Amino acid sequence: MSSALLLAATGCEDPNNLGVELPGTSPVSTEYRDYRVNASTILQDSVETLNADRVLVGRLTDATLGTTTAKAYFNLRASTDTLPSDLTNPVLDSVVLVSSFDQVYGSATKTVSFDLLKLRDGLDDKKTYNSGVQDVAVGEPIGEKLISSLKRTTTAEVAVEPGVLKSKKKLNADKTPADSTISVTSPDPTIRLVIQKDRVRSSDFANALFSALKDASFGQSKLDALLKGLAVVPSSNQTAAIVALNRASVNCIYVYHHGTISGLARQRSYRVRLGSSYVSGDANTPRYYTQLTTDFKAPFSVLLDGTKSLRVADSVTYMQQGLGLATRLTIPGLKELANQPGLAINRAELIIPIKSSGTLLFPNPTVAFLYEINANNRVLQRTVNISPVERIVQANLQNQLGQGKEAAVSLYDVDASKKYYSVVITTYLQAYLANQLGEQAAALMLSPVLRRSFDLSLNRSVLDAQNIKLRVYSSKLR
Repeated sequence: MSSALLLAATGCEDPNNLGVELPGTSPVSTEYRDYRVNASTILQDSVETLNADRVLVGRLTDATLGTTTAKAYFNLRASTDTLPSDLTNPVLDSVVLVSSFDQVYGSATKTVSFDLLKLRDGLDDKKTYNSGVQDVAVGEPIGEKLISSLKRTTTAEVAVEPGVLKSKKKLNADKTPADSTISVTSPDPTIRLVIQKDRVRSSDFANALFSALKDASFGQSKLDALLKGLAVVPSSNQTAAIVALNRASVNCIYVYHHGTISGLARQRSYRVRLGSSYVSGDANTPRYYTQLTTDFKAPFSVLLDGTKSLRVADSVTYMQQGLGLATRLTIPGLKELANQPGLAINRAELIIPIKSSGTLLFPNPTVAFLYEINANNRVLQRTVNISPVERIVQANLQNQLGQGKEAAVSLYDVDASKKYYSVVITTYLQAYLANQLGEQAAALMLSPVLRRSFDLSLNRSVLDAQNIKLRVYSSKLR
């Protein structure tokens, strides 16, 4: 009787609705498949460095790629600091360029050596500057082979609880424990280039600048007449490091001096501000940019023809910020996918392994982005609203014809021997297979930086070109 009742209850139901169908009775099949991805290294057409979050200065030889030289060019601003004219008998003590850094590519144990040169004209407010612009004319040097340590420290007295350090404990007048202090040493990540210092180095420029500052009417126009702009470039003997100078309020030329007011001695400083002393987005920021050139070794020298790509013998590809290196990705299996009727893409994930040897000199970028490029390795464009924008893969579930919602190719650092990038591109692949994207892209470009961003570094990844794959989960009607 129980069997009869059960058959009566289920005999008219579709077994698919019960989830207990027999094998082969469902009209839908689900599977996943890994599609091979062909990868090669290419060189992007430009790297934006104007008013970036960092400027790079130095020279570094990489045994694999070649020698990279970084030069920084600044417009300057007079500050609102009190002028030496406020003092009686002002005397110049020193003139020092101070700039903060947060990354060193190469050796941080050796001193760096830089030259400071005047710009013949300031950076033009109407001109575009990127890493490849090399027509900025420089004039006479302000200082040559100015050295600085990258291991500077500062020492400060820090209060501790009474009785914590008994050997240093102090007593108040009534013999009760008093707060103690200890000396704490911490890193001081700044370069300091001494342009002039009493009994150490003399500079005609420093003397002229101080003489101008003693005029109570000193302002921006008089600074421009004396110094239209500043170039900071590696000296001929600087070969072991490139320093990333970050935005910080200390990025200035400091004019240290002393004098008297009403017979009392005073020590002061006046700042000439570099553009990187302003916070990001400040409308008053004067222009500055980094010029980057790389003397690529063979076989990477072929990349100087931007239409070429390279896959080296050990089956690795590169992507590197600053230099503009990126990885070109093509997926032959997409044609096969497009020719399968009734196929639904449930999930598509791009998996990009990293070679373990990729971070000897340069950290891995923490994120990358996918651009659509043509056969000549140039980024395709589309019009959004009324503006032309570069075609970049948008995040999953976002409009692939839009902008501003870019898919982040994230770094997964599992352990020392297992690192990889991954991104879900289901929505993009669905739009690609449905031919909804406009002009068909010849390939995707994996870029370590969002090209319109203000991020600048030399972070690099060496990718395992043989094992990059697109994993596709799909369903198909039988």
